[in-house]
Amino acid sequence: MAGEISVSFCREPSYFDASVVTGRFRQVVAARQSETGRLVGFGARAISNRYVNGRPVPIGYLSSLRLLAPHRNRGLVARGYAFFRRLHEDQRTCLYLTTIAEGNDTALAILTSGRVGLPAYHFAGRYHTVAIPISPRVGRTQTLRDIEIRPAREGDISAILAFLASAGPTRQFFPCYEPSDFFTPSGTFRDLDANDLLLAFRSGRLVGMLGAWDQQGFQQTVVHGYSSRLRWARPFYNGWARIANHPRLPAPGECFRHLTAVVPTVADNDREVFAAMLQALLSKCSRNAESYLLVGLNENDPLLDVLRTYRATWYTTRLYLVCWSDGDPIRETLDGRPPYLELGCL
Repeated sequence: MAGEISVSFCREPSYFDASVVTGRFRQVVAARQSETGRLVGFGARAISNRYVNGRPVPIGYLSSLRLLAPHRNRGLVARGYAFFRRLHEDQRTCLYLTTIAEGNDTALAILTSGRVGLPAYHFAGRYHTVAIPISPRVGRTQTLRDIEIRPAREGDISAILAFLASAGPTRQFFPCYEPSDFFTPSGTFRDLDANDLLLAFRSGRLVGMLGAWDQQGFQQTVVHGYSSRLRWARPFYNGWARIANHPRLPAPGECFRHLTAVVPTVADNDREVFAAMLQALLSKCSRNAESYLLVGLNENDPLLDVLRTYRATWYTTRLYLVCWSDGDPIRETLDGRPPYLELGCL
């Protein structure tokens, strides 16, 4: 992806191995040149149970729509969606979620155009990814007298699932997690160890969860190059960043080093508990080599205000509800609960 910083989203060592995080049921549609067999585009469809108005419902997620530039005006989008429409006839779901980066005007114009054959895209709010620098000089951890924060243990899995089954339905589209999703090599949270997940307890009752997920083992964001302005400025910025204990800009060919926040969930939307957990997590992460903690929340999420207290970089995407006519009944019944997306699974 081009820009001031040109990057690629890699899935090494295996795209299909990495896709386990997107959902339990997964399909990938590929477009190839008929003469050569060369891959020129692809897109993915995943389905998993999520809470809709507080009840588990199979919901789809459409992602990774990619086309090589020379093939973007040849009707492949319409043909691809015609193929997705045939897959949709399996009746596994009637409603899909998808995200489009704000500023990606080409994708926004094409996908939301209402062209014949394309499903309807219904705007459902903005989703903010907040990149908080991880500094060795992290501030003092905030403590709450009645709250104990500690790393999870594998024996906590029953309490974790019970808490998520209670707190999750307060968000629209919160995933319905199962025991196999946690602390297993092929689970949704693959490579997430129990020690990576912080739990908050009040009087012995679990009231909050927040973890830091290192995904470098299966997906990476690699820098290809910088604009001329940033290429000249990078050495000076990195010199200042070294003194100020800020993350540096990687050299071309290097990965952005970051951790991804998982299950940012607190009972009763208690901002004080979330703030204490976030500060404790940043303190824990400061012992590692990663440069940023990425936290993703919907614009209407009550916990988002806590992120505004940090000096951070914000990235915004647009959430859409995508459906053909059979999805309108469920879409029209959605209540006002703030949508939830698990950032590391997008």
